[in-house]
Parts: sequence; C-alpha cells; structure tokens
Amino acid sequence: MIVSMFGPESIWSEPLQLDQNVTVTGLSPLYPEVHCDSNGTICQFVTGEAEINAACSMTALLLSHKFDFRKTYFMIAGIAGINPFEGTLGSVGLAQFAVQVALAYELDARQIPSNWTTGYWLQGTNQPGDPPNPDDIYGTEVFELNTNLRQKAFEFTKGVELNDTASAAAYRARFNYAPANQPPSVFFGDVATSDVYFAGSDLAEAFGNITLQWTNNTGHYALTAQEDNASFEAMVRADRAGLMDFSRVILMRTASDFDRAPPNLTELYAFEYNQGGFPPSIANILIAGQPIVEGIIANWDSEFEQGIAPQANWSYNADDLHTLAQKKMAATRRRMTTVPLY
Repeated sequence: MIVSMFGPESIWSEPLQLDQNVTVTGLSPLYPEVHCDSNGTICQFVTGEAEINAACSMTALLLSHKFDFRKTYFMIAGIAGINPFEGTLGSVGLAQFAVQVALAYELDARQIPSNWTTGYWLQGTNQPGDPPNPDDIYGTEVFELNTNLRQKAFEFTKGVELNDTASAAAYRARFNYAPANQPPSVFFGDVATSDVYFAGSDLAEAFGNITLQWTNNTGHYALTAQEDNASFEAMVRADRAGLMDFSRVILMRTASDFDRAPPNLTELYAFEYNQGGFPPSIANILIAGQPIVEGIIANWDSEFEQGIAPQANWSYNADDLHTLAQKKMAATRRRMTTVPLY
C-alpha cells in the first residue's frame, strides 16, 4: 500500500497499472478511492494534507472491511522540506524516526528570556532543553520504524539515477557546503512532523534539538513534513487491534525545498524564491519508490511474506525509555495513588 499525501504525489497509476478503483467510506472527499492493480498486489491512496486529514483517512482505510492488511507493507512516499546539513534538493530520505516537533509549548521569539535561544520547549517542562516529562506525554510525539526493513528498502534503491534539474542545481549552488550543494542521493534521515510550514535556521535548530530529545540523541532531523505522526498513530492502533503489522512500514520522503535560506540571505527568501526542487522531488518518489515496491514483490515468497524482524529493543513509540504509552500509564497510576480521598 503506497501512501501519498496530496494530488501531485499520486504518480503511480500508469507505471504500476493501478487501474482498479475501490471507493472507501471515510477517505478524503478529494481522494475517495484506493487505486489497485488487477490482482490487488499493489495499491495506492491519498490521505489529504496535514495531520487531521492523514489521521482520518488512514483510520478509515485501516478499518475498511474491503482489505486485509495483516501482511501488507505500507510505504509513505511524499515530498518534504530538507535540512541542508543532511541532504539537498531532490534527495530521497528513508527514516527511522518521525517526531512531532510542534507538539510543544511556544512563546513568541520576541518575548523569550534573554538567555533562551528558542521559544519552543517540551510540554510539562520549564525551559528549552529540559527532558520529556512523563506526566505530559501524549503518546504521538515520536515513532520508530523497523530499521532492518529500511535497510532492505535502501538496498533496492542502489544504482537508481535520481532526477535533477538545472534550476535545482543552480539554487543548491548558493550553499557553500555539502551536502546542500551536491547532487541528490538516497540517504538515511529522520522526519519532523509539523502542520506549520516553517523556515529559518533558528526554528530548524530548535526542532533538531527536539528531535534529539525525543530519540535519546539518536535521531537526526533531516526532513520536514506534515502528516507522518498522524498516520503512524492510526497504524499503531490498527496494529494493536491485529489489523496490520507496524513493523512493515517504510517512510520515504523526497526533498522539494530547503528549510532555510542560503547563507547571507534573509530567511524569508526560503519562502519567496522558487528553489526548483519540486519537479525532481516528485519524479524521485517514483524513481526510488518503484524499485522498493518491485523488490518486495519479487522476494515475497523467500523473504517478505513472513516479515522482516525489527531491530533489538524496537518499539512502536521510542524515546529514551522506549514506550511512551507505558511511561504515561505509569505516571497516571502514580498520580492516582497520591490523590487524597474524601
């Protein structure tokens, strides 16, 4: 099941012959159908943009009785912003973590204390840099994917020739460091989820630090998108209900724009200027994604039907103590035992 987020990412029907349309109640009114090939081996649908649409559409799909997802591999395949210290326009990132960076406290940057570097800090804490507070965990802040499956996906992309354009190359040349000024490639990088379409090195640095906090200093903020944590929460709930296997999920994002301006330019420039990364980012969804889809199918009987075992100590929600839900329940029990009874 290939998951797209908006219309321009839905480029799979002709190459993969997805000519069978299945209407599913509860999908986005703009994208009410799942598109499948003739024998139901490959399907694709569009969630709609941002967290609310993604959560609603993914839930509707997973609860539909028209499909059996118990052995299905899901690949989220869409465009994203890119951290120039991790990748460049057109690059393809395969993620281990998705972090809901904007689920936080915020104080306008013009009014923060003089010794603070950002107006974002974790809920239930006192200042930027404080570790997560178990009492204020929502359970959607971070999701960890199966890195052994990610490695398999990466192997399928070896040798692909990614799309690039003269305009994207000209824009990336404005950066005086790598990998920003290098040609696109397939790499490992984590995704920050935020409904706010942000730009600027200060915000990017703040969200990079939040990514480190939620991943015990193992995640690297490389890409930014709107939907992934919302889709993953629906998937985790479906996994726990026996409807799907969350260890069979791949997150692939392609870079359409830098999350900050080139050196010596105002950060507003990142919004105002056409960076040229949109066309290659769309093209590279298919260029990198199709070999992954075909590789899983070609090796189904020998390897993928039984599933790819995840890494040691893997959990759906991964922070420094691994399972957010368990931490929240423990904190709730502590509060309940200390509340006076009258």
